[in-house]
Amino acid sequence: MYTERCREKLKAMGAPLVGWYCEEVIDWGEATFTCELCGYKNVRFVHVMVHKDFSEKLRVGCICAGNLEGDIFAAKVRDKEARAKSRRKKNFLKKEWREESGMLTLRFKKQKLTIEQDSFLGRPYFKIDIDGDCYQWKNNRRIETLTAAKEYIFELL
Repeated sequence: MYTERCREKLKAMGAPLVGWYCEEVIDWGEATFTCELCGYKNVRFVHVMVHKDFSEKLRVGCICAGNLEGDIFAAKVRDKEARAKSRRKKNFLKKEWREESGMLTLRFKKQKLTIEQDSFLGRPYFKIDIDGDCYQWKNNRRIETLTAAKEYIFELL
């Protein structure tokens, strides 16, 4: 059912039927994304599919990703890994940080993590230290919230 629906949509778009690969899996946060191929409306983990002979990226759910690349198992493994990473992130964000000298600290996997609030021209931002490696920028922007600082630390670990 899904396979045929995917193929029909690809044909209508003039897109190749084989040779697709997954560029990344994005956690949408909630199951509110609609698959661009089959129209399924409750996708949370979005597989971004690319093809060398097609200019557009397709954002699809797990089953359509497997159909596009011809390997349902690989798509399910990616989906499972994304779900596990989401759980780890959720648990990491729940951890209790200690306040020491005006900074928040946490020992995690034998590393000392530190978050310090600072300001520049009256605008607050957060600085991160992971065992001596310092960060205060993400994507050329200062880290503006405590939650964003913790999420960035999780990405860096």
